[in-house]
Parts: sequence; C-alpha cells; structure tokens
Amino acid sequence: MKNRYIILLAFKNLISHKMRTILTAGGVAISVGFVVFLVTLGLGLQRISTNQIANLDALRNLTVTSGKSKIVSINDETLGKFSTLSNVVDVQSSFSNPASISYNGSNIDSVVYGKSAEYIKLEAPKFEVNGKYTSNNADEVILSSELLNQLGVKSANSLIGKQVDLVTTIKRADLGANSESKKLSYQLKVVGVIDDKNAPYAYMPANLLTRDGLKNYSGALVRVNDKSDVDKVKTEVENLGFKTASVKETVDQINQFFSVFQIILLSFGAISIIVACLGVFNTLTISLLEKTREVGFMKAMGATKPDIYKLFISESLIIGVLGSGAGLIFGFTVGNVLNLSISGLAKATGNVAVELFYAPIYLAAIIVAIALLISLLTGLYPSFRAAKINPLDALRYE
Repeated sequence: MKNRYIILLAFKNLISHKMRTILTAGGVAISVGFVVFLVTLGLGLQRISTNQIANLDALRNLTVTSGKSKIVSINDETLGKFSTLSNVVDVQSSFSNPASISYNGSNIDSVVYGKSAEYIKLEAPKFEVNGKYTSNNADEVILSSELLNQLGVKSANSLIGKQVDLVTTIKRADLGANSESKKLSYQLKVVGVIDDKNAPYAYMPANLLTRDGLKNYSGALVRVNDKSDVDKVKTEVENLGFKTASVKETVDQINQFFSVFQIILLSFGAISIIVACLGVFNTLTISLLEKTREVGFMKAMGATKPDIYKLFISESLIIGVLGSGAGLIFGFTVGNVLNLSISGLAKATGNVAVELFYAPIYLAAIIVAIALLISLLTGLYPSFRAAKINPLDALRYE
C-alpha cells in the first residue's frame, strides 16, 4: 500500500470520529502551549536579568583591585604590566574616595570616582543626560541622578553647565612615600548625569587627581580581546597578587540559576505532556478495538503488517502535528499579547518596557520535534499490537 493512501486513510479514520480527535489533539495543544508559556517566561526573565547587568561589550571587562593587600598596589607601573598580558587590548585606572559635593547651598557627602573618558566609555553607564569630558584634563564632573535628587535639583538638564564644589581628602598611602594626606578642592562644571537612583556619586577626570599628587589607584579596568579570554586573563592577573571581578562571572551565575529554573518549569510542563500522551494512547487503543474487524479485512485483502503499523503511527503523528502546531500558536500568541500589555502599561506609567516572554526561533523547532517524538513513541504499542492481529481472529471479533 502506498504511503499517501495510508496517510489519507489515517485522516479519514480521525475525521470519522471528529469529537474524539479534537479532544485528543486539544489535550496535546494545551500541554504544548503550557510548555511554550513556561519556557518563554523563563527565557524572558533570564534575558531581562542579564541585560540589566551588562551588555555584550561589558562581558569583555575585568575589574582589578588590590583588596586589602599591603604588598601590592595599583599604579602606573602595575598598569603597564597589565597591558603586556596576552589578549589585553586596553587598561584604564580608576580611583574612588569619599567626597563632599556642594551646589546652591546644599552639601552632600558622597563618593567621587576618578575615571578617564576612555574608562567611562568601556564601562558604558546608562546616561539620563548624555555627556562626556571635553578632555581628560578638564575641570568637569558627571553626577548620578540620586546625587542630584539629594542636592534638591529637580531637572537634570537644568544642572548641565553649572558649577559644583567638590572637596575630597587623599590619604597618604595613595600619595606615595614621604607624603602626608592632602585636602583637595575643585570647582567642576557638570557635563552629564548618569541614570542611577541607587547611590549618590560623581565622576571626574582622573588626571586632575594625578596632577595633584595621586600615585596609587583604587582599581583598574582591563579590557580583553574577547569574552572567552576573560578567564585566562583573570588567572594571570590574580597570579600577580590582585583581586578580580567581572560581569561575566555574574552573568554565568545568573545563567546557572536560570538553567535550574528552566528544569523546574519543564518538569511541570512534562506532567501536562504525559497527561496528553495518555490521551493519545487511549485514543489509539480505542481506535484499535473499533477497527479490529477492519484490520482483519485489510489483511485478508493483502495489506501487510508494515501497512497496518504505518496506519496507526500516521494517526498518532497527525494528532501530534495538529496538537503541537495549535499549542505553539496558542503559547506564542499568549506570550506576545502579554508582552504588548506589559509594554503598554510600562510606557503609560513612565517605566522601561520589557519583554517578559522571549521566544527564540529555534524554540518552535525543538518543541515540535519533541512533541512529534512523544507522539511517535505513544503510538508504537498500539501500532505494534494492530500489526500482529491475526486476520481470522479479527474477522471473528465482535
């Protein structure tokens, strides 16, 4: 019997019991849709979490500090050593220190970071009002939005171009040997505002501090050629006695957590798949009992065991294709509708729109393949049993 006739006969058998077929395929559709919903939710949460922490470029950065070590320190000589390491493409220093910032009669205790324009570019902070130093020697400053809030400034744009007073005291350990701590005062022009409502701080050109005697830095940012080189460079830097941290480590930890989370979600989805499989198995078993005489007649007319086997397998696969296709459409549609609703609500309330459900292209292919495989496995026993039916026994079957 030709394969196309077998497939047509399988469709005819399923259509002859429309309600049973619809209910069985519907069970598969609900289970597949539920799995799609759970998986896309997990992938969406993972994507949001990693995007909040870093962009792809930031994964190439390695933050270096001396920790509490009194043996090693980060200075110009140390930066030179870092720059000679393999796969390192850039090294920038940074300095952090408590500071007092004053504007228009308000005075706030905060933290000042000495960072070059190149460092800020590598760090890639999110700006509320974008701005950069005119040069690394300019008397300019970039403030966090929380610092503006504490200074009583309502609009970030209103502070751009205005002068703020910054006072900080550099410890003798950071000024080098035979030096005493030094109090430094600056009048700096605001050139940008970082969108950060968590902490009050300021960025100023590191050259202003080195010009006034700073020798030892608080840390360094090491830029590697590719994110795959981070672990190797991290080991080399740590062998020099320094402590390191990278966004890649945080992202890896998040991915590990969400891998476990996805397994938990898939476990719940697997329960619904198993229930759907039992439905398909039950439908095929009932179909076998109803068609026993028909199978015997087909064998008496020359149908072979493989033909009968293919017939029942085809019915199982057709139910799997219809159910998984409907489930995919349902799952993706629900996810997209919820994404649009959440984005609309976020924009209406002035928040950042996010995609809570994320569906990569390969996901549909994987889920369909799994659904078809399960449908195939579910249909094996009824198909095998039907193929073994003796024609004479089948014709006598009531």
